[in-house]
Amino acid sequence: MTEAQGPKVAEDADGTGVETSELLLESAPVVVVAAPDAEAQARGASVAVGLRAPMFTAVPGGDEELAEEVTRLGAERVLRVGEVGFEYDDGEVVDAPTERSDLETFTGISFAGEDDIAESRIDDVTVHQNPGSPLLMRSGESSVSDEGDGADGGENDGADGASTDVEPFEVGAPAWEGDDAPRVLVHDDTPVASVATAVATGAAVTHLRAPDPRVDGGSVEAVRDAEVVYALGPDWGDDDQLAERIELARTVPELPGGGQLMFPGRRFVAAYGSPFTTALGILGEQGPEESVDRVEELVEQYQPHSPEPVIPAFEIIGTVAAGGPGDNGMYTNEWDPQEFAPLVDAITDAGGYAVIDLQPGRADLLDQAKIFEEMLKRPGVGLALDPEWKLQDGQQPGAQIGAVDAEEINRVIEWLADLTKESGGPQKLLILHQFSTAMITNRDQIDTSRPELAIALHADGHGTPDLKLGTWDQLRAGLSPDIWLAWKNFYDEDTPTFTPEQTMAVEPRPWFVSYQ
Repeated sequence: MTEAQGPKVAEDADGTGVETSELLLESAPVVVVAAPDAEAQARGASVAVGLRAPMFTAVPGGDEELAEEVTRLGAERVLRVGEVGFEYDDGEVVDAPTERSDLETFTGISFAGEDDIAESRIDDVTVHQNPGSPLLMRSGESSVSDEGDGADGGENDGADGASTDVEPFEVGAPAWEGDDAPRVLVHDDTPVASVATAVATGAAVTHLRAPDPRVDGGSVEAVRDAEVVYALGPDWGDDDQLAERIELARTVPELPGGGQLMFPGRRFVAAYGSPFTTALGILGEQGPEESVDRVEELVEQYQPHSPEPVIPAFEIIGTVAAGGPGDNGMYTNEWDPQEFAPLVDAITDAGGYAVIDLQPGRADLLDQAKIFEEMLKRPGVGLALDPEWKLQDGQQPGAQIGAVDAEEINRVIEWLADLTKESGGPQKLLILHQFSTAMITNRDQIDTSRPELAIALHADGHGTPDLKLGTWDQLRAGLSPDIWLAWKNFYDEDTPTFTPEQTMAVEPRPWFVSYQ
């Protein structure tokens, strides 16, 4: 039995699965080598799990490294799946047949069933396979050549090129048992060979939405009490980074819905407005508890259209642009943050999220953000900046559309990220409102490097569906891939208002939807 030690990362950048084998196994009498096409990957993973054997993918230029690993494992037999030219001098090489009955006779596996699996789901289905009696997965067209068919399960070319009688395969023993098995994390970009090997060895494998143990509640639960954690595939970082993220997953307060990363583990549907007036959105049309009920009804309508959990939210206008200069000459109304506490408490107590929206007038956005410093230390409270109401000297609200430069946004980002880090909270949401490209100048210079924040661009276009989608496409052009997308539905200004199904059909699907 292999002794588990971790945390460790096996990236397997070339897709062969060799690094995973090196991490998980000391020896293996049988190995499976599959071609890289979808059909061979699906069938190869099924056979590997069924035989409890490691799986490798044959890639151009990878035969030498693969041969070294097969030799290290002391393999006596190599089972090739698909059009594979890999040869092995120290053992028998045979080709797997295509048809289920022939494959069962040939390998000794009793498949639990047979099903066509989309290429994008082979890894996820493999995670849930039952070693010893898996589902036979199919995907696309077969890549097996006539010479490699072996349909009668009788004879195949061995490593020396001679014709040999193929002896029945035997299902191997798991490399891990019970509590000794490591927790293995995989995600959509983990090579199928790596996933299949982990499942075949008896590891406790969990498929995550993204390569980070903080991504959602399921990922946190997976690592919470695990003694040893391995991560397979790209983008996990190195061993030390993985260890740090595991520790954060175990110790940092979780977001609504679980986990410490804002996305992609959840989506939000929010009610927007001010508690002081009905003119600015639906939050002013009823009390805090009734507003919770209203947004939870929206959540119920959205959930059937989202594979991720949908979380209720409030976007609360914390400062409101004013028609006159006011006492401070800044053309903005400011209140004691405690005036908003009933709304914040109502939505967070209900398992939702609160966002404080700033309409700064001539005030500096950072100065206004600092008004809500104590409230923003709470793990369930984020921030939104609305450049429409950001004015320069001589400008007045409503006379023109405001604008803000990336430099001012970046000062808010630095402060909010530092505050989040110092307060020990989970990742915080920062929303940037925009409906015209002129509203954010030098947008490509927005700092997206701070891991404490998830930045979302909120497209505020209104009108007909064509106008809204035109604004959506215009705002997405040139947007950093590190910025998430959000959408607003208007009850009065849209003609008609998008339904939840129509909203979730927008491409790409928005992560945050607000109603005004």
